[in-house]
Amino acid sequence: MSGNSLTVLSGGTFVRGDVYSQDVLVIEGGIEGNIVGNRVIVKPQGWVHGDLTCRSLSIEPGGVVDGAIKVSDSSSLPSPAMVEQELLVGQEAPSLIEVAGTVSEDEAPSA
Repeated sequence: MSGNSLTVLSGGTFVRGDVYSQDVLVIEGGIEGNIVGNRVIVKPQGWVHGDLTCRSLSIEPGGVVDGAIKVSDSSSLPSPAMVEQELLVGQEAPSLIEVAGTVSEDEAPSA
């Protein structure tokens, strides 16, 4: 791919599982799982419950990251194959990813 691609997890969308993004990941909804990415932007209504490793991170006021954060240069980010291998070590099956149309405040994990 040339240039930056943009992936947006829209408000009201909830993902349970680990996420890998090679380009820009904008989080307006929620992710319960670990994230490895190039550039991550957590919007005011967005939230992450898990560890986050990226090259560039922006958490806008109101955005939540509940987990360890590591912002590092490009040489230390794992490749997609390494991420997949790490996610599957010790597991009988790949991580479950669930996508829901809406998440009310009482359904979202508390911070």
